[in-house]
Amino acid sequence: MTATIQSKARNRSECGSLGRCCIPGGWDFSVEGLDRANGMPVTGVDLSSGPNQGTLYVNWIDARNGDPDVFVMSSRDGGATWTVPARVNDDPIKNGKVQFFTWMSVDPIDGSVNVIFYDRRDTERALTNLTMARSVDGGRTFLNHKVDLPAFACDPKVFFGDYSGISAYNGHVVPIFMHFSDDKKLAVSVALFHFKPGTQERLE
Repeated sequence: MTATIQSKARNRSECGSLGRCCIPGGWDFSVEGLDRANGMPVTGVDLSSGPNQGTLYVNWIDARNGDPDVFVMSSRDGGATWTVPARVNDDPIKNGKVQFFTWMSVDPIDGSVNVIFYDRRDTERALTNLTMARSVDGGRTFLNHKVDLPAFACDPKVFFGDYSGISAYNGHVVPIFMHFSDDKKLAVSVALFHFKPGTQERLE
């Protein structure tokens, strides 16, 4: 299955035809321990006064590398052309590990691109972590920051939807996400990240 994002694509090897950007495997896919999972596209725009002002971003997940990875591509001409997708998760490529349920926020002050996603790079089977990835160079490269939360096991009998979110403002980045607590109950939590604006430098 292949889903598509409408665009005028710059790179024909990544995108099958002009006007369609491929999402190999489709935006919905199977993940162990979940009744459903997806990597549906999320859009954002740089409203800052920085060097990437006006840049459009699309964030999604697909299986072009054999397992679900997180991607971001950008347009600096109002959507007429798009960059080659940048891989957001920085674990080894084609390692069989799954990322799912992504969401993105572009900081309107410093222009950083911030992405939250569930991540199984360091776990086995249905155990799940979360990662927040951040770009300060217009979505070209991303630094991954692990969310400080113990790995949790997903329960396929309990609905676990695509209800993640993330907000970024002047270096403050706050993802919100669902997870299972120690007593196996579904919970909603937030993580707090504070960066020197426009950089990857963490502040206390």
